[in-house]
Amino acid sequence: MARTLAAAVVYGTAVVAPAAVPAAVPAAAAQDAPVAVAVDHSDPSDRRESMASAAPRGTATAPLGAPVAGARLPALIADGLAESSHSRYVYDGGSETVKVTVRTTIRNLKPDQGLMYFFWNSYGVPVPKGAQNVTATSAGQSLSVRFEPTEDEFTNWATASFSNLRYGQSRTIDWSYTIPGDPIRSEGYTRVGKGYATFATQAVGDPGSVSVEVVAPEAMEFTNMVGEFSEEKADGRRTWSTSAVTDEYGIWSPVSLRNPDQADTTQVKVGGEKLTLLSFPDDKKWTTFVKKRLTDGLPVVEDMVGQDWPGGLKQIREDVSPEVIGYAWYDGQTEEIVIGEDLDEQLFYHELTHTWVNGETLEGRWLVEGLTETIARRVVKETGGKVDRRKTTRDADGALALSTWEHPAQDFRDVDRPTEDYAYAAAPATVEKLVADLDDKQFTDLVAALLEGQSAYEEPGDKHVWKSPGWRQLLDLLEDRAGVEGAQKTLKTWVLTEKEKKELPKRAEEREHYFALDEADGEWEPPQGVRVRMTQWEFDRAAEAREAIGDDVPEAARRIQEAAAAAGFPDPSAARDAYEKAGSGLDYTELTETMPRTADVTEQVSEAVRRADAERDPVTELAETMLFTADAADLAVQDLDEGDVDAAAEGAAHVSQLVDLARWVGILLVVLVLGVVLLVAWLVIRARRRRRTAPAPATPDLPAEAGVSDQVEQWLSDRAEQPGDGSSQPSTSSEEAPAPASRPGGPGATEAVPPLPPHKLPPPTGPWDTEPDEPRQAATDPDDSAADGRAAAGGSPGDDGPADDATAGGAPAGDASAAGAPAGDASAEDAPADGGTPDDEAPAGDGPDGDRAEGTTSDDGGQGPVPPPS
Repeated sequence: MARTLAAAVVYGTAVVAPAAVPAAVPAAAAQDAPVAVAVDHSDPSDRRESMASAAPRGTATAPLGAPVAGARLPALIADGLAESSHSRYVYDGGSETVKVTVRTTIRNLKPDQGLMYFFWNSYGVPVPKGAQNVTATSAGQSLSVRFEPTEDEFTNWATASFSNLRYGQSRTIDWSYTIPGDPIRSEGYTRVGKGYATFATQAVGDPGSVSVEVVAPEAMEFTNMVGEFSEEKADGRRTWSTSAVTDEYGIWSPVSLRNPDQADTTQVKVGGEKLTLLSFPDDKKWTTFVKKRLTDGLPVVEDMVGQDWPGGLKQIREDVSPEVIGYAWYDGQTEEIVIGEDLDEQLFYHELTHTWVNGETLEGRWLVEGLTETIARRVVKETGGKVDRRKTTRDADGALALSTWEHPAQDFRDVDRPTEDYAYAAAPATVEKLVADLDDKQFTDLVAALLEGQSAYEEPGDKHVWKSPGWRQLLDLLEDRAGVEGAQKTLKTWVLTEKEKKELPKRAEEREHYFALDEADGEWEPPQGVRVRMTQWEFDRAAEAREAIGDDVPEAARRIQEAAAAAGFPDPSAARDAYEKAGSGLDYTELTETMPRTADVTEQVSEAVRRADAERDPVTELAETMLFTADAADLAVQDLDEGDVDAAAEGAAHVSQLVDLARWVGILLVVLVLGVVLLVAWLVIRARRRRRTAPAPATPDLPAEAGVSDQVEQWLSDRAEQPGDGSSQPSTSSEEAPAPASRPGGPGATEAVPPLPPHKLPPPTGPWDTEPDEPRQAATDPDDSAADGRAAAGGSPGDDGPADDATAGGAPAGDASAAGAPAGDASAEDAPADGGTPDDEAPAGDGPDGDRAEGTTSDDGGQGPVPPPS
C-alpha cells in the first residue's frame, strides 16, 4: 500500500496467501503518488521538492494457476489498513538537536477471501536524510530498519519489518530518531541550532487518530505554517499540540522555534523608524546582507514606487520555513518579513516591496505579485545586481487566465504546484510586457497612480476609486495616462477570461461617448457621477447619467469658460463645482435648469468687465475711477463665483450703467476744470491790475527854489536803496546833490533827510466827482497830484510852465501869503499867521533866496503831504 501526503509517504508490504502451500510470485503492488512541491516563487532554480513519494515494493502470493499471479493490487492494498499515530518533537537546546518519537498503530482490515488471506509484514515512515539513531520497536522487541532513498534527495524511507499481520490483527511500532539539522545555507532544509529550529512535523493516520506535539523551553516562540496548535505551559516548558488533520493523510506542518534572546538582534533605522533584524546566532553574513539592502536599496525602491516608505514593518526574521514550504512572506498584521537564509537580493526586494504592493492596495493576486516582482527586478538592475527571470509559455503546464489565480489557503492546503509555478512566472512577465515602453519616470508615475487608487478619468492626484484598483483600472491608466498601445491584446492573451474579454467592446463604445462629452464641456471634467461609473466599468449606468445631463449642459459649461476667459477672470467656482461634482439624478436635473442661466449671466458679467477694463481717454478713466467702476465689476465677478447669479446679473447691469455715465461725468469734469482755471486766471489778473492802479504817495509841489526837486529825488533814491543793507551809496557831485540843509542848530549844521511820514491816500475818484460843489478827490496820477500841489501853492520859479491861474486869494506866482492861507475853502488856521511851523509839522526849509516854503492844503480842506526839508 502506498499513502501519500505533502511531506510523507507511508508504505508497506501486502501479502496474499492461499490456505495451501503457496508459490511465491512477484507482483508490483504499487500506485503512482503525486508529488507535493514547495517552490520559492522568486527563483525557479531554488525549487525544492520538500517530500516526494517513492513507489513501494512488495510481493503478492497466490495459488498456482491463480489469475491474480503477477497482477497489480492497488485497490486491495489501499483499502486494507487502518492507521493512527502520535508524533512528539522535543527541542534540546543543550545538544542543539530535536528528539523525535512516533508511535504508530496499524490494523489489518482486509478480510480473507476464500482460500486467500492478506497480511502486512513491513511498514515505513519518512525521516530526514541526516536523521541519527533511527530505531523501531514493537511489543518490546527491536525491529530491523532499512533505509531507502526517495525522489526527494533530502528524505529517506525508514522501513521496519515484522511478522505477518493478518486480518483483524494490530501492531504498534515506536519510532525514535534525532534531527541534528543541516548547516546554514547548505542543501538541506532542516535547521537546528542555538535558539532556533525549523523542521516539518507529521502524523499519518485516519481523521481523529492523529496528533502532533512540539515541546520547547518556555522562552522559545513558536510559528506553524499549517493547522491550528494549542499551547500549554508546565515545568518551564511550552507544549504546542494539534489533532486537526491538515489533509486527507493526517497532519503535516512545518514549524519554527526561536528564542529571541538567543537570536542575534540588530537594530536598523529606516525612514525614521527602527527595524529589528533577527538572525540565527553568528550568522553575520545574513545580517550584513539585509542591513545593506535596507539602507542602500530602500531609497531606490521609494524612487521606483514614487512614494515614501509606508512603514508597517517592525522586524525581518531569518527562518528556514520558506525553504520548506516554498514561500517567503510579508505579514501585514504582524508587520514582519520572513525570508530564508539564502542571500537572494531579488527575493528580499520582492518582499520589501510588498509593504507598498499588497492585497490591501491592489486587487488580483497576479497584479500584486507581478507588479511587485517587476519593481524588484528594476531595483536589482538599478543597484547593479543580477536579474533572474523565469520563463514560461501560455500553454505551459498549469497555465490559466491570470485573473483567476487565487491566493492559497492560509494553511497551504490543496496547493496546485504546477499552477503556482506557471503563475509566478507569467504574472511578472505580463506586467513587464505592459510597461516595456515606459521609461523610469513614466513607470514610477504609473505605479504611484495605481497604488493611490487614481482614476484615469480624474486629474492626476485625485482619488475617486471606491475599492482597490485591479486590471480594469490598470488598463485605463496604461492607455490614458501612459499612452501604452496594445495593452488590451496583452491582457486578453495572459490575464482575461472569456467573460471578461466581452467587457472590452462595451467599454470602447462608451468611452467614445465619454470623450465627446469631455470635449463638449471644455476644460472642465465631466460630472463626477459619469467619471465614477466609467472608472468602475459600469458602462450602462454611465450612459444613463450622460443621457440625463443632455447636450445643453456641457455646451453651457463651455460658454461659461469662454466668457470668463474673454474677460480674464477665473471660471466661476460655484458653477464649476456644481457641474464637476454632480453625481446623482437630482444633480443632473438641477444642472439642466441652472447651467444655461449661469452661462447667460457669465456672458453679461464678461461683457461688463471688458467694458470696464477697456482703455479710454484719461478723463473718462478718471471718471470711472471716481465712480468705482472697477470695484463694481469685481463685485459682480465675486457674486458670480459664489453662485449668486441674480446678484451677478444686477452687478453686470450696474457696471454697464457706470461705464455709460463715466463719459458724461468726464465731460462735466472737463467743464469744471476749465471753469476753475478761468476763475483762477481772472483772479490773478485782477489782483495784478489792482496792484498796478494803486495810488503812489503824493509829492506836493515845493516853492520854486533851486535844489528842492533834486532833494526829493535823492530821498526817493535813498528809499529805494535802503541804506544800511550793506549796499554802497552812490557818490554825487555838488551839482547833482545839494548840500545838506541848514538846521536851526547853527551855521554849518546838517542832518540826513528824514523819511516821509505815512502817506494818507486820498479817497478814490470817479465819474460821480464832477460836480463843482463837491470836494475833488486826489488824482491817482503822481504828475497830476504834483501839478495840483503846485497850483495850490501858487507856482514855483522852477516850474517849466506858467503857474495855474487858480491861486490862493489871487496872489501872484512866487509870492507866499503872509498868513500861508490858500484860496478856496481851506481854513486860515491851517497855517500860523507868524509863518511858524505847527507842532506836528516838520519846518520848511529855506529856499535859495531865504524864503521859506509853506505847506499846502488840499481842495477838500485836508492837510496835504509835507515835502522833506531842504
